[in-house]
Amino acid sequence: MSIRRSLVVAGLFGVVSLVVKPASADLITNGDFQTGTLAGWTVFTTSSNGTNGVGLPAVVSFNTTGSGSSDAAHFEAGEVTFDLTPQGGGLSQTISVSAAGLYTLTEDFAAVNRADVTNGDGGTFSILIDGTTVATDALGAIGPDTTLMGSFDELVNLSAGTHTIETEITRVFQSAVIGGFPIPDQYIDNISLIATPTPEPSSFVLFGTGILGLADAVRRRFNQLS
Repeated sequence: MSIRRSLVVAGLFGVVSLVVKPASADLITNGDFQTGTLAGWTVFTTSSNGTNGVGLPAVVSFNTTGSGSSDAAHFEAGEVTFDLTPQGGGLSQTISVSAAGLYTLTEDFAAVNRADVTNGDGGTFSILIDGTTVATDALGAIGPDTTLMGSFDELVNLSAGTHTIETEITRVFQSAVIGGFPIPDQYIDNISLIATPTPEPSSFVLFGTGILGLADAVRRRFNQLS
């Protein structure tokens, strides 16, 4: 094999090394709720005036992403007694991080209003790490017979050791049927925390070498045509 061809092959290998990411283990246990239970999770409320809904959360089948139904955690979060403070609850779990670095945190969520009138608050969805909010989305008012969907896809920098992950839902209204109208339902699914791979230095060397080889090949071809 010629030196020029070797350089090109090395460059292509470097590109593949940069583009193809090795699989990483998900640090979240049962983040897609496919066990059909809340295994791995601890249920919490934001305060004594917060609730996840009567008998909730529970795992049900729901189309949280718009691409098909799957098991998801179901809530009817809100206040116990009306005082216009954001209350509710969620799920938490403790994870163990073996190596410090960047991690990709994801979650899909949805709110459904099954009434024929607008509800003033579909819910605020948040993810917290060690008590600090790293992602939040306030859906605001939700129209009659409407479903609102959203997702998180965040880069977080974690130190090695144990961390507490919380997925939380709050509303500024009561979690109760008022005037005969049902309250909004909330759903969360596909929670994951995966290490974000970084290319090794050798991959950058191969990539740079390949670029030089490709440039040399183009130059030689150009000279032949001139």
